[in-house]
Formats: sequence, C-alpha cells, structure tokens
Amino acid sequence: MARIPELHPPRDRAILGTCCIPWTADYQLDEPLFRRSIQADIEHGTKYLYLFGTAGEGHSVSDRQFQEITRVFVDEMKTRGGAEPMAGLISLSLSQVIDRIEWAVGSGVRQYQLSLPSWGTCTEAEAFTFFERICTRFPQCEFLHYNVRRSGRLLSAAEYGRLAAAFPNLVSAKLAGATGEDALAIHKAAPRLKLFLTEKTFADAHALGVPAGFLISYASLSWQLAHRYYDAVVAGDSGTVATMRAEQDGVIKILRETVAGAAHMDGAFDLMFVKRHLPEFPLRLLPPYAYVSDEAYGRFIDGVRQQYPHWLQSVPAVAATTAGTRS
Repeated sequence: MARIPELHPPRDRAILGTCCIPWTADYQLDEPLFRRSIQADIEHGTKYLYLFGTAGEGHSVSDRQFQEITRVFVDEMKTRGGAEPMAGLISLSLSQVIDRIEWAVGSGVRQYQLSLPSWGTCTEAEAFTFFERICTRFPQCEFLHYNVRRSGRLLSAAEYGRLAAAFPNLVSAKLAGATGEDALAIHKAAPRLKLFLTEKTFADAHALGVPAGFLISYASLSWQLAHRYYDAVVAGDSGTVATMRAEQDGVIKILRETVAGAAHMDGAFDLMFVKRHLPEFPLRLLPPYAYVSDEAYGRFIDGVRQQYPHWLQSVPAVAATTAGTRS
C-alpha cells in the first residue's frame, strides 16, 4: 500500500492538494471534466490528492454522490495516475463516517481524511472515542486528521500526543489556521505525525525546524511558482521565500477586493484556482452555498495579470481527447 507521502521523499515534493467537483447546470457530476482536472493536477502539480475536503464539498455530498464521485476519483488516480487516492469524511454522524469507509475500502481506498463531527463540539474524551472507533476498526487504513475550526474546536498538541501514541494508523494532520509555533508544539508532542501546512505556516514552521509538508491552496493558481516556493522553503532560502510570500499576500488582497461578499465557503475560491488551468471548469457549488460569478472571477484574473503577470504563465492543459469517460 502506498503511504501518505514522506516529508522529503527523494525527487518528490510533499505537496498535498485538493480536488474540486465540476457540477453541471442541473448539479450532476461532469465526469469527463472531473477526470481532466485530476490528470492536470497529477501532471503539473502533485500526485498527493484528496477528495471531499472543505473545497471538495465533502460537507455537502449525499451518500450516492460520495460513491459516484469516489469511484471516478479512484479510477483516475490509480489507473491513469499511478497514485493513491485519499477520501475526505465530513459528517455529523460517526456511523455515516464508518459506513462510508466500509464502502470505500471495498473500492480500493486506503487513505482517509477525518474531521470531527460538529453539531455538538466534541470534548477531549469524545474526540478520543471518535478516533478509537475508526482507527481500531480499520487497522489496514491510514488516517489524516483535518484540524479545522469548522469542527467546533482545534485539537491541542497534548491531544495529538495522546492520539498518536494510541493509534499508529493516525499518521498525519492537516492544520488549517495554525501558526508556526502551533506546528512546532504538535511536532514536539507527536513527532511521528506528518504535518501539512498552508502557505505562510509552511514557511514559518520550516524556519522553526518542523519538517512539514505543504498543504497547497491559493498557490495552486501557479503550479510552477508553487514548486519554486516549496523548494525555497525546504532549502531555507529566506530571501526567495520573503519575496514570494509578499506576492502571495498581494494575490490574496486582489482576491478579497474582487470577490468581497460574493461567497464564504473555501471551495468557492479553490474553484477559481482550478478554473485558471481549465477555463471550462464551472464555479458553482452545491446549494445552498453561494459561489463566485464568472464576472468576479474575470476581475480577479485581470487584477493578477496587471500586478503579477508571471503568476498567469501558461501551463499546457490536459488534452480533451485524453479524457474519455469509462463505463
């Protein structure tokens, strides 16, 4: 079984990326376009991809949609990409999480991303029970925890230390909104866990000696620059990192100014980054959530083109002729 990426594998970058879902006008999966987006990410970005995080609308899909989309994802990742798929699990129900894992294991998924249920914020004891029920039931699987405030609370470094000691198949954590100091504390408490951090925290944590992986978000607007940023962070090239961080902040400022108030779900913005590489990719989210209009997206791209044109350097798109749908 292919493992969740080591932090500095030879000739490989530990970049963890999300897959967004292209919905048709009547909210059906556009399977050929979905396959093309996966191919594009593998060819130009990273083979370490996950499905159904916040950006992938894991909170919105039904069980039918979960199964339909996961089947396509597994096929594209394993058959064409030679990569290991990771499925996200966001639910208010532990029973539903377990049911989805049981189904997905039968479909060839061995890596999963877990989020705590959020209808009632889990206590420390309840969080432990959540991991215990899942990790001990599926010892053949590996689990990444998505530590995000949408679940009602963030796990502490001490909690990660206890969980890592108890469950060897809890192998990594994705930290949203963390600081470099947060990552350092978790690394000290649970050093065997692989931590994946977003743009700023990734650099801050490495500067503190934390060998983290890169959880890419807005930097995926330019995969070429994202790879350059990764290499500069890992190499400790502080000058290059500072220059690129300033540009990243500038791109986010343009994003906020051009889409202010249009949407609030993370997926609405990740879809914009996918659309940059596949112009036909739709920006719609499943109802009831609002999404960014094509007009606002155009203003964003125009703003980036004016201030940071090198962020929009072309990357060859995956040819449509290679994206036939399988039965």
